[in-house]
Amino acid sequence: MRINQQLTLKRQFFIMNLKNKNIFIHIPKTGGTTINCAMNNSEWQTQPDFNYRHIDYQTKRSNSADIFNPLKYDEYEAYNIFMLVRHPVDRIISEYSFIKSRREFMSLMKPEPKDFKSYIKNSQTQNYMLGFLIGNRMYDTKKVTKDDLDLVINSIKNLNIKVGLFEEYSQSLSYFSNHTDLNWPKNIDIKRITLNRPKLDEISKEIEELILSNNLLDLELYNFCNKRFDEVTKNSSFKKLKFTGNKYNYILKFTERFNLLEIELKDLAFIKLNAGFFEKLNLHLQKKLKIKDGQNYVSLWNEALLKSIEQNIPNSKLGVDLKNLQIKEDPLQTTIEIAKKINRNIRNTSQDVKTYRNKLILDTSEIKKPKKKFKWF
Repeated sequence: MRINQQLTLKRQFFIMNLKNKNIFIHIPKTGGTTINCAMNNSEWQTQPDFNYRHIDYQTKRSNSADIFNPLKYDEYEAYNIFMLVRHPVDRIISEYSFIKSRREFMSLMKPEPKDFKSYIKNSQTQNYMLGFLIGNRMYDTKKVTKDDLDLVINSIKNLNIKVGLFEEYSQSLSYFSNHTDLNWPKNIDIKRITLNRPKLDEISKEIEELILSNNLLDLELYNFCNKRFDEVTKNSSFKKLKFTGNKYNYILKFTERFNLLEIELKDLAFIKLNAGFFEKLNLHLQKKLKIKDGQNYVSLWNEALLKSIEQNIPNSKLGVDLKNLQIKEDPLQTTIEIAKKINRNIRNTSQDVKTYRNKLILDTSEIKKPKKKFKWF
């Protein structure tokens, strides 16, 4: 009886999945969160499952390996499988900028990288597009091989996996909808952008060559997909898609878990020394004032922090240095400049601990919610 029930459940699961014939493989840092949310009409990305292949948060392992197993091709022939790839240089810059201050990820590497160059050289960071596709854990110690690359390329061919390019984002989404039953919304909200990263033209030739030499298999995969994309879309017409939002769309989600200073800080000591202040400030902005605009949030956050430092530790090294702070038109750039001054002035010594611990006090009466602008019709 129990065996029959299990078989019935498996059949129902199979039938249910066949009704949704789309499978999206989301390689990290390829613009996948935006696609996942647009597909599901969700505010934020959904949990990985049969139709959404991504990283399991608990195990840090990809759930896409079975798709690239030749023994299981027959299970996937009826599905529309699609994914994006990104040039290794740009993807790794984005990846490092995104996770460099996140201990939950950085601590997975041994030894833990101290800077971007050591991150690139660490074997656990290399060829991760390929590693992800074959089901490796994030920063797995198991290295991918040329056989793994051949396996993935053969799977793309045999299952006719639709592969788009991050660099051709709009055209890639249009290509996906041309070959699936996907209908993109009129306005596609941009969901996640790395808040602080160098531009490609700011990267030295040395760093670029270092990335390429340590990610040759990912580069080969990218070049194969690039050529294939050009071939299959050569005579295609692309529907023009409209994307809305910018990096500030991600602010409220980011600050649910992280402090804004983390986009630039090299050491989190200052945050830890004033954890109460930062927690109260975030709660006041998100829960009390109910700030929904990311740019307004950052502006008010910066003002409150600077005001507290000015009032409570004006003669500290940090307080003196901040008197020369130039307020940028882009408030996130101001946040980055504040963090740089913290990096320069605080070394987590016993004297610094004494100077800065619990010194920041939040005066909520001075935080005024921006008034809505009146629209003339």
